[in-house]
Amino acid sequence: MAEIAEAEPSRFRGRIGVYDPTNAYGYSTNQGYTSGVARGWDTFGRLLPFARADHSSGTLVEKVVSGEYDASFNLSGGVAVPAAEGSGGLLGWTYCDEGTVVVPRAASVVRTAPHPNAARLFVDFLLSAEGQAAVARGGLTPYREGVEQTDHDSLQDIRRGLGTDRVHLHRYTRVPEQTQDAYVERWEKAMG
Repeated sequence: MAEIAEAEPSRFRGRIGVYDPTNAYGYSTNQGYTSGVARGWDTFGRLLPFARADHSSGTLVEKVVSGEYDASFNLSGGVAVPAAEGSGGLLGWTYCDEGTVVVPRAASVVRTAPHPNAARLFVDFLLSAEGQAAVARGGLTPYREGVEQTDHDSLQDIRRGLGTDRVHLHRYTRVPEQTQDAYVERWEKAMG
């Protein structure tokens, strides 16, 4: 994508969408790419001057469909894949061959849950083979091995397709505010 944009800079400037790193998902997917993919910051340094940041995968897809953007990158497959598959060929999608970040969705039981045992049962279901198949039907990546389903690539499918070394499973960790601020500052400088 960087080569294409650089070949026609006036055509692509401001016409590529990317997830904004100032929110949790945008930070996770973008930081996962720049830290996990070899030369990730170099690629972003080439792409970000052409990009505009948005706060939602839905918005990024809508702007490609409307023609405002020519492409978007590092957005949720749970939104992009169903949109592309239901577009009658208007949209396409791909994993990044140089490295794809997989961001898991989280589930937890809050301390103040009115029915904590029911909530625990639901989390148990989500982690079961049946629950992971339901997750796939909903457009998200199932992580559990051996889940039989055909709705969405599993983590194992992605690893088989790209190679384990090019699939980066993002691990949630608490990040000090100044760490994210420094990342966003570097990002904004790259955007120009």
